[in-house]
Amino acid sequence: MDDKAIALYHRGGSVSKAIDLAFSSKQFGALQLISDDLDENVDPQVLHKCAYFFIENDQFDKAVNLLIASKKFEEALRMCLDLDIQITEEIAEKMTFPKEHSDAKYRLYLLEKIGECAYKQGSFHLATKKFTQAGNKMKAMKSLLKSGDTEKIVFFAGVSRQKEIYVMAANYLQSLDWQKDPEILKNIISFYTKGRALESLSTFYESCAQVCFFALQIYQGKVG
Repeated sequence: MDDKAIALYHRGGSVSKAIDLAFSSKQFGALQLISDDLDENVDPQVLHKCAYFFIENDQFDKAVNLLIASKKFEEALRMCLDLDIQITEEIAEKMTFPKEHSDAKYRLYLLEKIGECAYKQGSFHLATKKFTQAGNKMKAMKSLLKSGDTEKIVFFAGVSRQKEIYVMAANYLQSLDWQKDPEILKNIISFYTKGRALESLSTFYESCAQVCFFALQIYQGKVG
């Protein structure tokens, strides 16, 4: 009879009651069926209890979603890291509070934690986004550099207008084939200049001179 009562509660929209009855009567098969309808509208304590049921049964993706629904964001992040559950854009957005959230400090803290988790998992664009939302431009730039997305690195350096970030971008661009791309060459000089990294700029000019000298030697037939 318990399974019928669980089904009736579920169909009637009393999800929390259905779950409580499923646990008390150990109707775990019914709990599996109900789980797809669990969201933030269900009692957080019930969601938390369900999450740990799924953890014990090695259904970690479901557990993460339920922890997020119950606002246990830090637990969800720890699980993602410990069990290598990929932080997707969707998961990250579910854990991101709106700008007008009452606890601004916690919102920024959580954004950094999401960014750190994404970074460790190699999701560098997502990490960049979360660090940027948290106001940490340095971490955002480091994530972007790891992605190797040159176009976005140049754009980010330009809009950040921060000396350290200009220099980081210029250092990265030097690792590319700047001899064959005038645009990269121009950006390196521009970023070192804006970043007031005069020593780095001087060293780069020396590299340019050496490349030109070597090219001239080849042109004149002095290098085999």
